[in-house]
Order: sequence, then C-alpha cells, then structure tokens
Amino acid sequence: MSAQVWDRPSPDLPVTMDSKPAAAPDRPSPERAPKLTRLHGFLTLFVIVYLMEAMGGMYIVSAIQNIEKQFRLPSKLSGILVSASDIGYIPTVIFIAYFGARGNRARWIGAGTLGMAVAYLLIASPNFLFPTPPLARGTFGYVKDSLMPSNELLAPNASLALLLHYPLISDRFTPAQIGNLSKFPVAAEINHQMVINNKSSPYMVDYGLMHEAVFEAHKLLNSTPDAADASKFRSLLATYVARRKDGMRAASNAPFSYCSALVNSMQAKIRELKCMNGEDSHGPFIVFCMALLLLGIGRTLPWSLGVPLIDDNVSKKSMPTYFGAISFIRILGPISGFLVASVVNKFYFDFNPPEGLRPEDQSWIGAWWLGFIIIGVLTIVPSIALCLFPTANVNVTSADGKQRKINFNDKHRDMENSEKGLSERIKDFGSTYRSVITSKIYVYSATGRILDIMAFKGYIVFLPKYLENHFGIARYLVHRYMAIFGVFGFALGSGCGGLLTRKFKLNGKRVALYVFIVSSLNILMYFSKIFIACDSSLAEIGRQHEGATYNLTHSCNVDCGCEGAKLYPVCDRSGKPFFSPCHAGCREASHHGEHTSIEFSSCACAADGRVAKEWCVQSCKPATVAFFSTVLIGSFIGGLGIVPGLLILISPIGQIRDCRSVPPATRSAALGLQGFMISLFGTLPSPIIWGAIVDSTCLIWDHACDGARGSCSLYDPAALRVKLHLAYVVIRMIALITDVFVYREADAIDILEEDVSMEEYPTDKAQEVARDSIKLRDLSVKH
Repeated sequence: MSAQVWDRPSPDLPVTMDSKPAAAPDRPSPERAPKLTRLHGFLTLFVIVYLMEAMGGMYIVSAIQNIEKQFRLPSKLSGILVSASDIGYIPTVIFIAYFGARGNRARWIGAGTLGMAVAYLLIASPNFLFPTPPLARGTFGYVKDSLMPSNELLAPNASLALLLHYPLISDRFTPAQIGNLSKFPVAAEINHQMVINNKSSPYMVDYGLMHEAVFEAHKLLNSTPDAADASKFRSLLATYVARRKDGMRAASNAPFSYCSALVNSMQAKIRELKCMNGEDSHGPFIVFCMALLLLGIGRTLPWSLGVPLIDDNVSKKSMPTYFGAISFIRILGPISGFLVASVVNKFYFDFNPPEGLRPEDQSWIGAWWLGFIIIGVLTIVPSIALCLFPTANVNVTSADGKQRKINFNDKHRDMENSEKGLSERIKDFGSTYRSVITSKIYVYSATGRILDIMAFKGYIVFLPKYLENHFGIARYLVHRYMAIFGVFGFALGSGCGGLLTRKFKLNGKRVALYVFIVSSLNILMYFSKIFIACDSSLAEIGRQHEGATYNLTHSCNVDCGCEGAKLYPVCDRSGKPFFSPCHAGCREASHHGEHTSIEFSSCACAADGRVAKEWCVQSCKPATVAFFSTVLIGSFIGGLGIVPGLLILISPIGQIRDCRSVPPATRSAALGLQGFMISLFGTLPSPIIWGAIVDSTCLIWDHACDGARGSCSLYDPAALRVKLHLAYVVIRMIALITDVFVYREADAIDILEEDVSMEEYPTDKAQEVARDSIKLRDLSVKH
C-alpha cells in the first residue's frame, strides 16, 4: 500500500483489513460511583484552570494601558509585552505537546498551570520592586531654593517693584502691568495684620491671598491711584512672599498643568530629578518579559493536552457539545478578566490619588497589579490538585454498563510507544509532525486561523485605547462594556456553534461552507465600524488641527509654559474643549469638597474665563450605541465558527479510507503545532504590528527619562478609527481565501464519526487486539 492508514483495532481475531468490531462479551458490571467521581473531579479542575488561563490572558490586555502610563512605555513596547508570552510558548509547545501526550496529562496540565500562577504573581511584582517614588526631599529642595526670597524681599520697607518681580508674583502679571504697578507710592511700613478670605485650594499658594492681590492690582490700574490702596496691595504681596512655601509641593505635583511658567518649569524639573533618581522603564520591562516568558511556557499545556484528553473520554457525537462548552469557558474567562479589570481600575495604583483626579480622567492609573495577584492566587489550588492525580488510567462504567477507562495517558500511544528507545522516539517525533503537515485541510485551516488570531489579538489589545480616546469612555467602563457586549457575544456564539454543528450534523463541504459564511458576515460587521464616528471632547481636541502640524500654542497661552503639559481635558461653558487648563490660559484652580472636581478660572483662552471637566458634554451616545451593537452582533457571528473550525482540524476524513485529516495519535501534536504556528505568525507579531499602526496616528507624545518617546497622550481620531478597522478587515479577507481552499478539499470531512474504543473490551483482549493491529498496520505500510 502506498498510503499510510491509521487502523482502528478490532476485537475479533484474527484481524483483517476489512474486519469490523463485534459485540463485547458479557462481563460483570463494575460499580459506577468511583469512576464518575474521578472523571467529574478532573473535568471540574480542568474547567477552573482553563478559566483562569483564559481570564489571565485577557486581563493582560486590560492592564496594558495602566502599565504604559505608570512606567511610560510606548505602544510598541507594550505590544512586545503582550507578545512576550508567545516567545516562551513558541519553542516549547511542540515538545510539550509531543512528550506530554506520553505521560500523565492531568499532572502535566497541573504543572503548567502552577507555573502560570507563579507568572501572574511575578507580573504584579514591578509595582512593588519599582514603585513610583514619592517626591524626595532633594526634589523639593529645588522647589524651596527657587522660591527662597532674599533679605530685601522680607524687609519691612520692600518696594513694590521688588515684590512684583518675585517669581510667584511676576508670573501673575504681564510686564506692562508690573511696570505700571511699580510706580504707585506706598507707605513706609507693611501691615501684615490683614484679614484675608483664604479660599480652599490644594494646588494654589495662598489662593485667597493672591486673589485679593490681583483684585487690588486691577483697582489700582483701572481707577484713580490711591496711596492707601497701593499700601494694601504691597502688604498683600509681602504677606504672600512670607508664606511662599505652603502649597507649592501640591502645585508642582498636580495631575494637570495651569498657566504658570514657574510651576510648569518646576514640574519639568521634578520629572528630571525623578529620572536622575532611577525612575525609568528598563527594570520593570525586564521583569515583565521574564514573567511573561514563564507564562507562555505554562499555558502550552491546558489546550494541547486537555482537549485530546477529553476527546479520549467522551463519545464523538458528544464532542461538538463538549467543545462548545470548552469554547464557552474559554470566552467566559475573558469576560471575567474584563470584569476584574473594571473593578480594580476604580482604585488608584497606589491607593492615594492626587486631589481632583478621578477614575474617569485619562491620567488615572488603575490598580492593575491587584488583578494579577487575584488570578494567580485562584490558580494555585486547582493546579496543585491536578498535580496529585493518580498516574494510572482509572476504570469507569458508562451509562450503558460498558467498562471504560479515564485515559490520563493518550490511549493511541500507550501500546505503540511503551517500548521504544530514545532514537526511535526521536524518529517518531519527526514522523509525527510530518504526518500532520501533509494534510492539506489541516494546513489550510490552520493558516486561516493564524490570520484570524493576528487580526483579533491586535485589535482587542488596542480596542480599550480606541474606545477611551474616540468615544471618551472611562477606562473601567471600557472593560465592563467589552465583557458585556464583545466577549459575552463571542461566548454565546461559540456555544450556539457547537449545538448547531451537532443538530444539523454539519459534515464535509457543509461545515466548511458554514465557516466561510460566518467569517464573511463577521468581516462585514467590522467594516461597518469604519463609518461610526463620535464627537467626544477628546476626539474634538484631536480634530482641531487635522491635516496640519499639531500645535496647541496660541497668543492667549504663549507665556504659560505649557510645553510638556499633561493631558487633562477641560471645557468652557459652551463645551469648547482644551487639552489642559494650561492651554486654556487658566491661572487659578479651586477645589471645594472631597468629591467635587476642580474648577479653573482666570482663563485667557476661554470665552467666560472659566473651565471645568463637568462642562465637557459628550455627544456620542448614538454612535456609542451603534458601535457596541455591531460589537455584540459581530462577536456572536464570529463565535459561531469557533467550534466547527476546531473540529475540522482534528476530525476524521473519509469513512471509506478510514483515516483522519490528522492521525488519532497525533491530535496533541496537531494542536501543539497549531498553537506553535499561531503564536509564531499570529499572536507574536500581531500586537507589535498593531502597536505600530496605533502609534502612527499619535499627535502628542509623552517622553521617557532617556528622552525617547513615551506613551501617546492624544491621537488623530479619524486616522485611528480608519486604520484600526481597515487593518482588521484586510487581514480577515486574506484568511477568507484559505477557507475557500478548505471548502475545495472538504468532501470527506466527517466531524461526527464515532471512535471504537479499546477500553470497551476486557483489558487483556484490548492489549492483544492492539498488538495485532500494530503489526498488521506496519506490514501493510511496508507493502
């Protein structure tokens, strides 16, 4: 025979090429309770660790933005972090899938998920190993020294001209105003015993005192000069100078910048001093990569060994239902991951947010590390339980009274490979993967899924950033919406896809056509998102200078020192947005009450001189509803094709030829090879490619300590929307071509074929059948 055949052993002896299974001989029925308990116990533990693996994988996506902001990473580097686990996955998956299938798969899975638990805890460690340092005394020594008044300024007879040139005071007046105010005559002595309406503001130095001084200055400039008014003005300035230390610490570390060249220069100096004290991203980045490498090694096992283990212990007619349930759990994990993210992101990363900063603000950094600790701890216990499973296969009784085994070891490998030496095992390793890649259907289907993952992984990693910047949705709400609409729709579609496959008995070209249709519909839904635009305040800021060099400096804020100002969107009462209070020309900030936001006044660029976050009216509700409607529908449609696509990879082909698209004994190898190719060509490059696409739409960059680009503060909304969704559509269109080739080769696909299991017969009989079948197979291959 010229073609290799994977024969199923027959219980009748002697074995012939056309022999068929006979009825099993009568035998006593063993007790059922022990076997059901053991099988269900394994399935329960497997579901838990599989859920944790899926939860952790998606939680990494939700944590990326916070990690970017805390450690000042650009999107390209954060994309590398997302791909780092694939670097550990790629070189190990094909070996673990091969050798793990020859051992106790339950224990292998437990060891892998235990490694994952350790990796999750390591991912959280940079928050503690490299904490964002509090402002050191040396840092504020610079602030103190720069504001230290001279003895002349503190003298009782200090002149108005001298007081007006003190940095914190000169910053509040124009040079012309300083020149005019310096000419007023004043009394010889300064009166410090003045009652000042000192309004509360954590970010202003004696806010009420300076407010009174500015008021008196306008009286002097706009009315008939009076010596008493001039003396009062000088006393206010002198008192302000004497108190000059209070409040500057908070002002120079505020989560925003306002119109004060001095304070903004202090913020820049503080950032420089932090960098000199060792605050950079290299250390955290290395720890993240090491932890993610370990995570990649651990996550090779649940999928490549768990699915074949279940396949060995359930009937083929039930496999679509089981695979649907597995896919549902795999998607339920990301839902849980996003929900955990929505909770922990309400807490500031050090539990001590600056006053006025809220979870809705773009500068907010959530407690991302807390989620990794939760997931890591929850993974440890079931992983240890799996490591303690027995080494031998366990007899169980099925519902019809037949004796079966829980096959912890691969039932197709036990008899064939138990006595092979090292050299034979190495040859078998090569022949195993050679037999997999010679299947056209496997190659076409795997290529299509690689492209699907490349499109989906990169898109889902940067979708939270898109939703936050384009629709103005708070970060913790983004993760909640993604869980409710996106991941839940995908999970529901996966479950329904398994049920539809079984109900309508989709085989051959019918199942391949089904996958092609749902993929086409999914592409159409994503293409429609290109046209769903939004008018959020953040998107409006990005549109102010579309098509030109982005410049936020105008005549009204040219002297404010706004270079390097942090993104802190505010609006005037008409709804006009500004990048920050500094760019609105605001010189004063007032904050009343613990939970109220900050209101900025004396704003030269605003129509009525006042701005606040509350006045930024979002007009995105219709667009947001439309977008998440397409997310729900598109995710459901995409999920419908998951189970049939997976079954095509490991399904039997051709009842007449009685062989498989991949041999039964190479199912773990086939899934491992698929995981290897998906990681190498799909998930590894995907976040890096998509990170470059997202970065290409950036308008304003933050800067890291070494002067290189840090994270992006503001994106071009139209370019981001079009590029993000067009890239997804193009990649999926290429994947659709591979589905056409699968359809052409799919005549003999039978994903519902039932295996005849050796474990249905007495053990000694099964062993004898297996030996004779192997001999016959080898003989037929030689001839």
